[in-house]
Amino acid sequence: MSQEKEFQSSVSSVLEDIEKAEADKGDGLWIGRVTDKVLAEFPDRPLYTCAAGISPSGIVHFGNFRDVMTSYAVMRELQLRGKQARLLFSWDNYDRFRKVPAGVDPSFSRYIGYPLTDVPDPTGEYESYARRFEVEFEDAVKELGIDLDYRYQTKEYKSGRYADQIAFVLQNRAKAADIQLQFKTDKGNQEKGIDPETYRQTYFPVTVYSRFSGTDKTQVLSYDGGTTLTYRCLVTGKEEQIDFKQTPVVKLPWKLDWPMRWREEGVNFEPGGKDHATPGGSYDVSATVARELFGFTPPVFQGYQFVGIQGMGGKMSGSKGNAVSPATLLEIYEPSLLKWLYMRRSPTQSFNLAFDSEVNRQYDEFDREIAAYQRGEASPAKQKILNFSGVDKNQAAPPLSFKQTVALGQITQWQPVKLRELAEKSGIGCSEDSVARRAPKALAWLTNYNADEIIKLRDEPAVDYIAALDETRRGHVRKLHAFLSGDVSSIADLDSELYAIPKNASLDDKALKAAQRAFFKDVYMLLIGRETGPRLSTFLWAVDRAVVLKLLAS
Repeated sequence: MSQEKEFQSSVSSVLEDIEKAEADKGDGLWIGRVTDKVLAEFPDRPLYTCAAGISPSGIVHFGNFRDVMTSYAVMRELQLRGKQARLLFSWDNYDRFRKVPAGVDPSFSRYIGYPLTDVPDPTGEYESYARRFEVEFEDAVKELGIDLDYRYQTKEYKSGRYADQIAFVLQNRAKAADIQLQFKTDKGNQEKGIDPETYRQTYFPVTVYSRFSGTDKTQVLSYDGGTTLTYRCLVTGKEEQIDFKQTPVVKLPWKLDWPMRWREEGVNFEPGGKDHATPGGSYDVSATVARELFGFTPPVFQGYQFVGIQGMGGKMSGSKGNAVSPATLLEIYEPSLLKWLYMRRSPTQSFNLAFDSEVNRQYDEFDREIAAYQRGEASPAKQKILNFSGVDKNQAAPPLSFKQTVALGQITQWQPVKLRELAEKSGIGCSEDSVARRAPKALAWLTNYNADEIIKLRDEPAVDYIAALDETRRGHVRKLHAFLSGDVSSIADLDSELYAIPKNASLDDKALKAAQRAFFKDVYMLLIGRETGPRLSTFLWAVDRAVVLKLLAS
């Protein structure tokens, strides 16, 4: 290695260490650094375009969503600096249908090779297979309050918009072949039987969707140097000559399609996952195509690490094919919290989203950041991240914590008015808005992902359990039933009565405590089918009294 390369490598290593150290703070400093690069590479542009995109071949994964959030953060920073900026999102729905996913009828294998927009929706609910996944994602993005400028690539290709670009690539196909060969090794060529000279002569860098079979199983036979080519359908054996400006069934392959669209849309920044960011990967090839074939500067690129999930358990192997979508995340995460989690860490750093008790810590940390922001104690970088996440500095505070919402929600059986009233009785200040926001998330967290922690009143009396009680313990239950049949409105009165019912002058302290424990156990078993539960006096005050009386009737 030369001294220059050693120096560059050393500098790069130091910068990476600095970036990782700053990333650990969770303050979002990476956004400013990346934006600086964009402005240095593309100074004084009237409009800055940040881009993201995905193929709707299945549910948009929460890891792919980092594509959007990384680009969103840079767009917001550009706007903060007084620049006109937009966030363009491409649906690569003109991609081929590659395989039949889990949960879809195996007969859909007949559509392999079709454009995703030509594959029907398995349920018949949407206009195509692609649209099913687009709608779910777009609805989630709308809930997150993110404004995306959508591009549907089937529509763009079929409009003829890219015809001149396709012709340009075909006219320069030898050069395009040379660029592809730059990223192939001699060993790889030998293993795949690629002769570089033959490759150059026979390379037609387009995909044709056959008008005979509907698939991309085709072979280009000739090209006239304009917009006319001849292809053979490998399914039917038929041949056809088409003018792809008039008959738009021709598509560029990914590593040519991507830079072509960068130029067409004027993209200045686009992130990508590890698969695109590896040396010699999609970005390196596409950036070279941009410079050497199309003759423009490729957008600033930021690779990102994958996002992890914990606490899903068996849910990860459901009919969704192991995919957790942004819509799924929004079942338990408030939109502002979810955006904050994605933006505060550098894209070079992994982080986890949680469906187990870890979510309590994430909500608590978020609440502390907001409280510091409202007190004027947050750093400018942290204020910026909260602002980008949609946090209003003047929103009502403090919120009811997620853990408190789970606990009080179960005690009150998710009655909003009682939940807030109980919070206040417990000395927990909270706004009506925070209860409205968090109660549905907490209930979904319990119901969908932590069912073993659910506390729920029985549907019917535990007749067998009551029958097995001796007369003394059954008498205690009757006394509680009689007390609750009266006008009881105070938690303190309930607490006092619960401890008094098992009292007996003949019992010493040890025996009394045992009797009280047995009584509490009986009540819990009759109400929720468990030996223990939330504080009993509070629980009895909060839940539906008529249901309680029905379950305690003996």
